[in-house]
Amino acid sequence: MTSFADKLRVWLPLHENGVSRAVHFVGAYMFIFALLVPLSFVRLPVGDAALTAAHVLLLAVVLYAVSLEWTAGLLMALPLPPTLLAAEAVVARFPVGTAAAVAVGVMAVRFALVVGAHVVFEKKTHGLSLGGPLLFFIEPVYLLTVALFSLGMKQTLRAEVMTGPGESQPA
Repeated sequence: MTSFADKLRVWLPLHENGVSRAVHFVGAYMFIFALLVPLSFVRLPVGDAALTAAHVLLLAVVLYAVSLEWTAGLLMALPLPPTLLAAEAVVARFPVGTAAAVAVGVMAVRFALVVGAHVVFEKKTHGLSLGGPLLFFIEPVYLLTVALFSLGMKQTLRAEVMTGPGESQPA
């Protein structure tokens, strides 16, 4: 099984530019938002409330994010409630066709921004070679972990990322 440090080690060289990183951060939440809109229409009544497929998706994303790196995973989860609120309380109240058009439009803009950031700012691209579509959900965990490194936190993880598998740390 590949560790989070191993995943981050592969991800880092392909995401070195600050603008590209910022676009990826926003793009992850755009991706999630675009999926939450149609999932908000799938409802299961639970007492006086309703559980939606959007709730289930967010729970799965948060659990996976926290399992990768707990601090960055919790930080990554902070923008998710407003993202869910925007999807369920605003866009999902539009007629289904309009809501679907908004979701598709957000997804298209997201892909254009992220691919454009790779091409323009990184001068390289990786396709889906870093974990496939699952990466679209949890990329903020990678970005926030890098931010934690820059704040002097998570130094053991940073050392593991920088040394590579089977290498010893410099003395």
